[in-house]
Amino acid sequence: MIRNPALRNVPLGIQQKYNVVTCNYVAREQGVTKVMSVVDAQEKCLQLVLVKGEDLTHYREMSYQVTEIMKPAYCLIWIETNPGPHRRLVVGFHIAAELRTAIWSKLGLDVCAWVATNKLLAKLVSGSFKPNQQTTLLPQDVDHIMGHLGGLHRVPGVGHQTSKLLQALGLVTVQDLQLFPLAGLVKEYGVPTGQRLKNLSLGVDDSPVVPTGAPKSLGDEDSFKKISTTREVAEKTQELLTSLKDGRPPQTFRLTIPRYSAENKWFSRESRQCPVPHHLGHKVVSGSTDANVHLVTLAMKLFNKMVDGSTAFHLTLLNVCFTNLPPARGTSSQGAITSFFTLGSSPQSSPTPSRTHEEHPPS
Repeated sequence: MIRNPALRNVPLGIQQKYNVVTCNYVAREQGVTKVMSVVDAQEKCLQLVLVKGEDLTHYREMSYQVTEIMKPAYCLIWIETNPGPHRRLVVGFHIAAELRTAIWSKLGLDVCAWVATNKLLAKLVSGSFKPNQQTTLLPQDVDHIMGHLGGLHRVPGVGHQTSKLLQALGLVTVQDLQLFPLAGLVKEYGVPTGQRLKNLSLGVDDSPVVPTGAPKSLGDEDSFKKISTTREVAEKTQELLTSLKDGRPPQTFRLTIPRYSAENKWFSRESRQCPVPHHLGHKVVSGSTDANVHLVTLAMKLFNKMVDGSTAFHLTLLNVCFTNLPPARGTSSQGAITSFFTLGSSPQSSPTPSRTHEEHPPS
């Protein structure tokens, strides 16, 4: 919608193969959802406009720009030393508001924000008050939020396998886990896990917020009914490589294919990798037209180490990946945390935030 403003106010879906992987809110209002089949989405919304989304280059570029804008905010928790939870929430409220304004003004992106006393609680309220709004969860509302979650799968950090183990103890809901004795959890899972599960059920989370930076690997894959010639492998590799660009020179190239076996009903994966020559890495960054030609040559050498191309083969998946990527350019902190406060705004003079929301980035 940023690249083509004409799409901003129409029902829009992003298509990958046979699915709508995401859609705008205009489409959602007409019943389209993420990961819905294209056929079902078009039945729900006859006016749905579909845009191909296999190439993630623009998405990655925008993602890095958003992350770069947010970097100075990572030091917030270390700057704020006052132990009062409301004090920290006020500061977090202002930081979130300034970040949303910065992202809107610099990139044209609407942003939601959820502020709470820890990551777990912020995630729990992250589905509320969307789009383009901001929510702050007060400590006195935590018990209400946790008590009305329902199933344990609703708690971030409690996955499918953990839920199954807890069900064996008769624990189905968050409230069940809250009421279950800590000693019983420790007996079953040990001290660290037992205490962590009890804390999660109560909305307690002491995990730190840490910046991760740009990903160290960049990959893309595709699945298909059948590829059975080396020419088709080379063509599919060439197609996948077009999306592997984010401004950093790759240092290692990896190719992955499925490996079937009689013991495995589905398949495992087999990979081979090799270094990317220095000059070729810089050709990738510069957008040289022959960069992918050389990368395909590397890929086919790796492929031939895993598959005998002179005999019949049946390939249904191909994954290409750059690994050991260097840090993104400009990763040094740009500006101090105070740059996110507008002149005249001060957390000391701001009212205590409540569980309310704003519909537009504040000025």
